[in-house]
Amino acid sequence: MRTRVVNFALAAASIIAALGATEFLLRALGPSPRAYFVLPPSTNWVGVPSPDVLPGVHGESHFRINRFGVRGRPFGDDSAEYRILAIGGSTTLCSALDDAETWTHLLEADLGQTVDGRRVWVGNVGRDGASTRDNVLHIKYLLRQYPRVDVVVSLVGVNDLGSALHQGWEYHLPTPITDSSAERERLPRAFAQLPGRLQDPPSAPQGVGPTPWYKATALWQLGRRARAVLRSSRSRTTDNVGGQKQLREARAVRQAAREWVDSLPPLEEPLIEYRRNLNAMADFAARAGARLVFVTQPSAWRRGMPDAQERLLWTGWIGQQPATASGYFTSAALARAMVRFNETLLEVCSQRRLECVDLARVLPKDTTAIYDDVHFTEQGSRLVAQALVEHFRARPPFRRPT
Repeated sequence: MRTRVVNFALAAASIIAALGATEFLLRALGPSPRAYFVLPPSTNWVGVPSPDVLPGVHGESHFRINRFGVRGRPFGDDSAEYRILAIGGSTTLCSALDDAETWTHLLEADLGQTVDGRRVWVGNVGRDGASTRDNVLHIKYLLRQYPRVDVVVSLVGVNDLGSALHQGWEYHLPTPITDSSAERERLPRAFAQLPGRLQDPPSAPQGVGPTPWYKATALWQLGRRARAVLRSSRSRTTDNVGGQKQLREARAVRQAAREWVDSLPPLEEPLIEYRRNLNAMADFAARAGARLVFVTQPSAWRRGMPDAQERLLWTGWIGQQPATASGYFTSAALARAMVRFNETLLEVCSQRRLECVDLARVLPKDTTAIYDDVHFTEQGSRLVAQALVEHFRARPPFRRPT
């Protein structure tokens, strides 16, 4: 028995020593990721949406992210492509829609090529929940990292509005995102993965909690990346396409709300924050030599919505989480707030002489185009692409200068 215990202890010590040596070598010699990824690279899954949860979305939805962390095809030859990068939140990402049904893919397909024969590339780096604080950092870092990007298209506004209304009458103007300390705090939320050492775990949304010690080892992270490569070689299936499980629950919570608020909190400070983020996005795009096209955010919100459409809504709570919300804003109040944010975007575009597509003015406010508060159906996605195609085709390099 004593011999067995000694042998077991020696074997355990040998394993620990070997793991320790391997960890040391990986930390000293292992590759260090040097790229920013808004979306986890090489993601590949497929799901089937439920028509009662996602009306206007049909069939299987394939969701693929390439090795650059972009939803779209890989970069091609630098001289043979005209590149458009779409930055925004979930209404840019369109996670409920199949890759071929997103407005970014349709924009690429419909534009085709420039008048001088360059093939159009449209990459999608929308991130669920991303506000313009995140989008500033996306433009700042991705345009440095990617091959040349000719145009940035940014559909923005609803997540900035949501952040303001969740805080309600307790809103406090944050430190500008261009401040170095504010940027460091925000980076882990803006990106799915940041540059760093092999042992550094990928970024996670705020509020997840501290990372367990073993997940901060180089061995764990190397194994995690190897597993990701293996999984990306085949499609995974999901029954939660477009977050439909959470969407169903959030709708039920909203419908059960006891307090409804039709007035709005002061929006002056949230709009100051929104305006300065838009200007920062414009500044970083200009420094990178990229053309910037802003897009206003359409929504289904309006006074007198039909009950059937009202039951599809889920946003507008007051507080940090729906479960602890003190009440909900009415759809009429949400509509008025969205108008304020869209007007601010149009004002910035006018003052800075930036291009802007006023999508909120032309997209229908019903279930033909939007399946909840702001997210696009397949038909809505086609209408978004159509509006952007019309904008681009009226200008060089899709129209010869006169």
